[in-house]
Amino acid sequence: MAILKVSLVTMILSILNFNDMRKLLMFSMVIMLFAACKTAYYGTTANVVYLSGDRETISMRSIGIGNDEQNAQAGAEISAIEVLFFRGLPNSKQKDPLISIDEESTKAKYSDYFNKFFNQGRYRTFIISSYAVTSLEKVDNKTKSMAVDVTVNLKALRLDLENHGVIRKFGY
Repeated sequence: MAILKVSLVTMILSILNFNDMRKLLMFSMVIMLFAACKTAYYGTTANVVYLSGDRETISMRSIGIGNDEQNAQAGAEISAIEVLFFRGLPNSKQKDPLISIDEESTKAKYSDYFNKFFNQGRYRTFIISSYAVTSLEKVDNKTKSMAVDVTVNLKALRLDLENHGVIRKFGY
């Protein structure tokens, strides 16, 4: 995108002769237009905080981003599970990631598993409870966020990862 902007500006500069005030004004407006263009990006964020847990379950508060309550809640649930998979959760019994810190290569290597798990909603089978603790709040004109308390069946999730060959069984 930046290369396109630079080449467009170079082309405009070569065409324009700044002797005419109207051309100078038009050129300035084009530059301001390009400077004002930016893309908002709302990727997955690790806004997940440990609440409680034991060896079999873990409860977290996660921030979900979406256009409506359902999308924001699903985003919070996915963020919570991705933190367990690839980052671990400080101050909990699950300090280390379940899978690996190399999220990109792991998702590429086990793409079939992750496609079914996230895109087809399989992750919901490992969620014991999920409820909103704040109302939907505006982030900007199009996007809203909310806090969700999510409890995950950690033992079943770990067994599923083992059975699908994503992680090795403990002790082998």
